[in-house]
Amino acid sequence: MALQALYWVESTADPVELAVNELAGREGLSQGLTDFTLDLCRKVVDNRERFNEMISGVALNWDISRISRVDRIALWIGLAELFCSDDVPPKVAISEAIELARAFSGEKAAGFVNGILDAIAKKEGIIEGADRSPGG
Repeated sequence: MALQALYWVESTADPVELAVNELAGREGLSQGLTDFTLDLCRKVVDNRERFNEMISGVALNWDISRISRVDRIALWIGLAELFCSDDVPPKVAISEAIELARAFSGEKAAGFVNGILDAIAKKEGIIEGADRSPGG
């Protein structure tokens, strides 16, 4: 639901509240799920620029505008869960974003999303494997 709402927002510039509430009504989402979706979408909208900078920092030779809208939104959702949600373990946040990319974009997109989120998580020290040397 969050991916659909964010796609709507990116396509129309409508407020995120309108998109989430309209989609939740169509799908008959409970108030709890609607609130969760709206919270996640707000985290994405509030941090898009920061997330784009993070993506650009690891997506060498890829301009952010060349990343498909669906893949970019899957990345944003993963980053929102990694950096703005205390209750989602990092590996779960990455796995969920990969599954969104796989379901709505394809297998190559899933690998791309995995690589970007893994690189950011390592760079930020969220998961092991980070190069802690100066300049690394």
